[in-house]
Amino acid sequence: MVTDRLCQTSLNGRLQMVVRSGCYLTHDSRMYKDAFREMLVRSPELRSIGEGLRPALEVWSYVQSRPEPELAITTMGKRDCGFDFGFPVPLAWFRPGQHTQPEPLAAGYEITNMNDQHAFLRLPASRNSRWVTWWYPGISHPCTTFDKWQLLPIVNDQYDVVSAIRTFF
Repeated sequence: MVTDRLCQTSLNGRLQMVVRSGCYLTHDSRMYKDAFREMLVRSPELRSIGEGLRPALEVWSYVQSRPEPELAITTMGKRDCGFDFGFPVPLAWFRPGQHTQPEPLAAGYEITNMNDQHAFLRLPASRNSRWVTWWYPGISHPCTTFDKWQLLPIVNDQYDVVSAIRTFF
């Protein structure tokens, strides 16, 4: 949208348009998702592109402790995942031996706080105490998650590691 408008100005031809956007590679589950929704309101013609971008960066964690029936302490914290535009959004869970692929989480799960190495995951009151082994949240603002990892594994739909990307931040 921005480049289209800039190309229509009198500056066109006197400058070279360069778009430096990194989040098109991964998108996210909060900040850019909300921005895309707002962009569709302002520019309804963009609805023709369909659902838009989908998140592709996942930071998996496991439940380390259940100190209260409605609270799980997880092994993902500020050192692992961006939080500058809101806490990550709980999306799915997985229990080896029980699932063959991640299962979506129902409504009512929320990260209420994060410290360096843990996230505090609020659970719905109705959730029984035998919960989940692994889970992943949708991140907000991928760039501040990229800079926390020097090596990002690339996985296929079955979560087999098929490659890796080295980051340089």
